[in-house]
Amino acid sequence: MKTGYFKTAIILFAAVTQLTGCMEAALMKGVQDAASGNVGQEEPNQIPDDSNSSGSTPDTGANAFSIQREAQKYKDRYELSDTFAKLTDNRGDGVDELWGTRNFRVVLHGVMYRGGANNKYLSTPRNNVNPLPTVGLNNLCKEDFGASVYLYSENYETAPRSVSCQNTSHQSHTMQYKQYAAAGENEAILQMVYNRIKGKMNGPIYAHCWNGWHSSGLISGMALKQFCGWSNEKVDAYWVKNTDGNSSGFTTIRNRLKSFKPYVKFSITAAERAAICPTN
Repeated sequence: MKTGYFKTAIILFAAVTQLTGCMEAALMKGVQDAASGNVGQEEPNQIPDDSNSSGSTPDTGANAFSIQREAQKYKDRYELSDTFAKLTDNRGDGVDELWGTRNFRVVLHGVMYRGGANNKYLSTPRNNVNPLPTVGLNNLCKEDFGASVYLYSENYETAPRSVSCQNTSHQSHTMQYKQYAAAGENEAILQMVYNRIKGKMNGPIYAHCWNGWHSSGLISGMALKQFCGWSNEKVDAYWVKNTDGNSSGFTTIRNRLKSFKPYVKFSITAAERAAICPTN
């Protein structure tokens, strides 16, 4: 055999050997993927997590999340027997720990509260058309709230997206500050509420507009229809009464509330409903 042919044969043999090795490796990976169930699967999308840093790891022991226990904790703390009583009034006065809010009311015990932002009555007042002041955000964080939601967009860019504090248990806690419209983005807000009920958010939600009357009443009425089965007549009367006499001229909001239909995907159990829903 000539030297040139001999070299060519060696090269071809090496190439075949390398190809065979690659095929074996690919075959082995296919077997492993099939065994693990990964065949044809893409990397899962990352879903935004509304939980905060003080409760990111679920506890499955004696201290595992219980919405019944959480609801009772806030019932005992705030002693709000119905959806009309307030812990802060229209000037923000009342419970010192909630300074920075206005017209603070319960919606769902241990899950959702509503109100306004106290900007007009601070020691250094600012325009009412603003998000929560820093003192309000910090106080809600200290009260173990997991998130606050600003229901308008005006000046939201001036506010922090989260605040950190020492909570009532003297532990490090972080509260998120989000912005969603009560009408057009109600699904996102109700998703947060649902997450809280199911133990995926470490603390209640404070949904607020400027005064704590109109938009906060809209999303709260939707939540009461969604999670407590309130009728159109009941939520409309609820919305009107909680405007503190400022209901005139808001037919559009009232119609939006009455036309809202609960989402099937946010259904909860009878036990959860019994724990969180107000009596009136």
